[in-house]
Amino acid sequence: MPLRSLLAGPLAIALLGGAGQAWAVEARLLRVCANQSIGDEKGGNSAHTLLRLAVDAMPGLELRTTLLPWQRCLSEAAGGQFDAVLAASHTPERARSLVYPMDAAGQPDVSQRMFLVGYALLKRKASPARWDGQRFSGTSQRAGEALGAERGYSIIQFAQQRGAAVEDRFPSYASLIESLRLGRIAGVLINQEGAAQLLAEPAWAEGHELSGPPLQQKAYYLAFNPRFAAAQPHLAQQLWALLAKMRQTSGFQQHFSHAMTAGRRKDIRP
Repeated sequence: MPLRSLLAGPLAIALLGGAGQAWAVEARLLRVCANQSIGDEKGGNSAHTLLRLAVDAMPGLELRTTLLPWQRCLSEAAGGQFDAVLAASHTPERARSLVYPMDAAGQPDVSQRMFLVGYALLKRKASPARWDGQRFSGTSQRAGEALGAERGYSIIQFAQQRGAAVEDRFPSYASLIESLRLGRIAGVLINQEGAAQLLAEPAWAEGHELSGPPLQQKAYYLAFNPRFAAAQPHLAQQLWALLAKMRQTSGFQQHFSHAMTAGRRKDIRP
């Protein structure tokens, strides 16, 4: 479902709680950085769509999103150049420089996530690389036989621990996908939505395929810079709550399922 369809007309009212409920905030700018691999808001990526729904429910809040290579986005948000990171999974390392919603036990509060997404192994059909749900096979450090992942992705260690040879020298999604296209790597570890979008293109589907089930499904959050979270704790809590509320609406769930499967399924929940 296109982003513009979610943000207009009767459905928008339904997404805001059935009666056009709005959460007023003092006028301010929210500076967010996002992984450039997901494209801009016009592309309809689920992360942009969900954040826009939450921000539009808060009159007075203006959103400015900047696309960056993932490692740079994390670093600059931690350093204060941005107020928040869009769709960041929780790791102990990231939690030292970013603020996530936490539950009473001191663990990430999954109920306030943006969504659950797994990685996918998208590989060249001619490659022996495989993922069987437990272990990787058919990869090596020889030229053209390793898997690739964008620098800074949490999936790298996961895959290496399960037998994969992984190159993480790629500073951007574009460089990663270009290496796959040129046959310089056997496959890529990317999120399910990105894999579905590529395979929806006949040119990619002809020579590439998914291998095995999704890898390492994780919760993704809007993670805040610590100084912002300390200065604006109420706003941070409001945004987390609104993201959870919007995630559960039928409109967003339909959009998410469509995005995760390139329109082939309607039952994938965020």
